[in-house]
Amino acid sequence: MTARLAGWRFAVRRLGLLGSLAGLASGCVYYNGIYNAKSAASAGDKLLRRGDESGAATQFELSAARAESVLVRHPESSWRPRALLLSGRGFAWANQCDRALPRLTAYLAVAGEPALERDRARVALAACETRGNRLADARARLDSLVDNREVETARQARLWAARAALAAGDRDAVTRYLAGLDAAALQWELVQVSLAAGEYARAESLVIGRASRGDFREDATRAIRDLWGAGQWDAAERIVVGYDLARVGDANRAAMHYALGDLGLRAGRDSVARMHLLAARSLAGRDSIMARESDARLAVLGMSRASRLRDLDTTFARQDSAVRRTSFARRTADQLLLVKMFEAQADPTGASLFLAAEVARDSLRAPRIAQTLFLQVAREIVASPLASHALFAAGMLEPDSAAIWHAQIRNRFPNSAVAAWLRGDDPGATPDWVSSPELLRFQWAEVTRAWADSVRKLRAPATTPGRPPER
Repeated sequence: MTARLAGWRFAVRRLGLLGSLAGLASGCVYYNGIYNAKSAASAGDKLLRRGDESGAATQFELSAARAESVLVRHPESSWRPRALLLSGRGFAWANQCDRALPRLTAYLAVAGEPALERDRARVALAACETRGNRLADARARLDSLVDNREVETARQARLWAARAALAAGDRDAVTRYLAGLDAAALQWELVQVSLAAGEYARAESLVIGRASRGDFREDATRAIRDLWGAGQWDAAERIVVGYDLARVGDANRAAMHYALGDLGLRAGRDSVARMHLLAARSLAGRDSIMARESDARLAVLGMSRASRLRDLDTTFARQDSAVRRTSFARRTADQLLLVKMFEAQADPTGASLFLAAEVARDSLRAPRIAQTLFLQVAREIVASPLASHALFAAGMLEPDSAAIWHAQIRNRFPNSAVAAWLRGDDPGATPDWVSSPELLRFQWAEVTRAWADSVRKLRAPATTPGRPPER
């Protein structure tokens, strides 16, 4: 009897241990996957409430990835329904509907899930249907959700129903779907809907209307960026002018001018960039972070007039120390170092000079320096297979004189790949067709390896004498 009792107690303890281990495993699933996925989704929902869909997409993509880890590693877990929801919503709001649809469909097929969570899944599913141009299905699904008792679910349902209606050409329904919002909020939602549907003139008109009332929100700056990205440069300019005329707060106007200045710089529209960056610096105040970032970009615009590398050194030397510490200025300084390292190489093939010219042209936006370096290859290293390519690249910096440059190539380098291409022949039959890229690839790998090491040393934190660096 005693032995049997002892065996029974051992079995009970063993079962208890197994139960504890099962509970622990379930807890790990939650804390390692579901908890983190929920946290990212919560951050995404917060950004959605503010109308920042691009920022929300990043968080939702992270949420989906974490939920997917649960579905892959623990397919039979009790947390599977929640993981399906988090994965589906995450992919939907990250605009990855091909991955969202099967997860959302699987979640909605699970019985007994909370009604509010099911409604949130249905909104996400309808958003994907809208993006996939299944407009009738989306509107039918959303019509049952626009009066949802959960405020944010109802707001998202109204927003996507309005987008679906606009895409279907039902303009009258757009205002009806968004009628539950206050007047100002309605206008901003209409802006967002119009931009999403590519109705750029309508979006511009709505934002300028808000500007005339002195109503500034971050949505205005986002609209400027969206319009610019869609090639609607003049529309973005007119919005900024509208806010300038309305005399809204200096900080808000500075943000819009800075956005246009940065966009203009990236697009190579130097005069536009300079005008807006100067305005941003003036409105933001000389000691502000925005003013320093503007100064760093204005310095790059000044490089377009430089004809010698030492002119760029002078430009950097004249910058305030606070400006030199901005991330933009530091990246520019790193690119200048790369140009110098390429230019200093004793390279008989001309590949290093060619690469120095390309970095000066593309990263430093210093076309005069780039042309000087390209011509140095073409004139001083004539035997290089890169000579004709360098002359062609130099000519591209003077497009109005293209015919003259092309004639030089045909006369000086008639057997090159470039000359063959200009004649309409097959450049692949020429010797430099293969050798030129190989020379550039080899020299790029050699120099950038040393450059990366130099940048790491320059960026290493200072250490106290006699004290080893922190690890």
